[in-house]
Amino acid sequence: MTQPRRVLALLVVAALAVLAAPAGAAPGAGVSATIATPYGGQVRTFNVYVAPRVPAQVPVPVIFVLHGLYLDPASAEASAGLDAIADSQDVALVYPSGFQGSWNAGTCCGDSHATNTDDVGFLVHVLGLVRQIRPIDLDRVYLAGFSNGGMMALKAVCQRPDVFAAAVSVAGSLQAPCTGRRPVNAMIIHGMRDTTVPYGGQRYSTFLGVPLTSAPVSAARLAARSSCTVNRVTAAKRYLRRDYAGCAERTDVQLLSVPAMGHRWPNAQHDGVDGGALTWTFLRAQYRLG
Repeated sequence: MTQPRRVLALLVVAALAVLAAPAGAAPGAGVSATIATPYGGQVRTFNVYVAPRVPAQVPVPVIFVLHGLYLDPASAEASAGLDAIADSQDVALVYPSGFQGSWNAGTCCGDSHATNTDDVGFLVHVLGLVRQIRPIDLDRVYLAGFSNGGMMALKAVCQRPDVFAAAVSVAGSLQAPCTGRRPVNAMIIHGMRDTTVPYGGQRYSTFLGVPLTSAPVSAARLAARSSCTVNRVTAAKRYLRRDYAGCAERTDVQLLSVPAMGHRWPNAQHDGVDGGALTWTFLRAQYRLG
């Protein structure tokens, strides 16, 4: 049997497992499947998590959750806390694997950048496969990512706003151009004590081998893409929220700055900030424009 046929067999088995999820299952009993697919001369994988109570025929929102550099889907699933939100909000989650643990997010990072891997194309490809498994609400396809995965989420929403309704980047800067006529919806959550991807940017990161854009400049570039003209800052209990106004209709750009947080996905226990809840609150309000 050829490799593509073996991969297709894996896809079919995983699809059947996901489709077999009982519609009335208890919360926390969602169905997970790991799926392999050929793409760009490689065999890439992604995990799918489907909330337990959603009937197989109902189109659902989907969030692509992108892991950090040299991490994996399991680490993203463990840290983001989005499975519980999926259970309560009837959302499907997709956890893709980066090439050699990395995402080509523009000027960064790892083997994916070195080989010019088309990771935006890969994410669109994965969406097409997921649509074969479950009905998806194509007006509510979202991205969320940590660090290099956050960078990738921002690049993807900038390049394909016709596919992705919104993106949330946690501890990830905008490392790719974000030009074009179509506005984007994006939120950046960034710790001000981050020394890996510094909040204030870095002239040259010896760890990543590239200059790093600051969180405020990243947000400003996203806001400029959406024709936002002014911004205002409000203080929450554990973070500062910068909202951009005067944007294109039905467009939202935000920057959440967490003074006491370093390079991690925020959680309520350690940071007083629930990153998963903030991510879903932002994403669920956004729809694909046009």
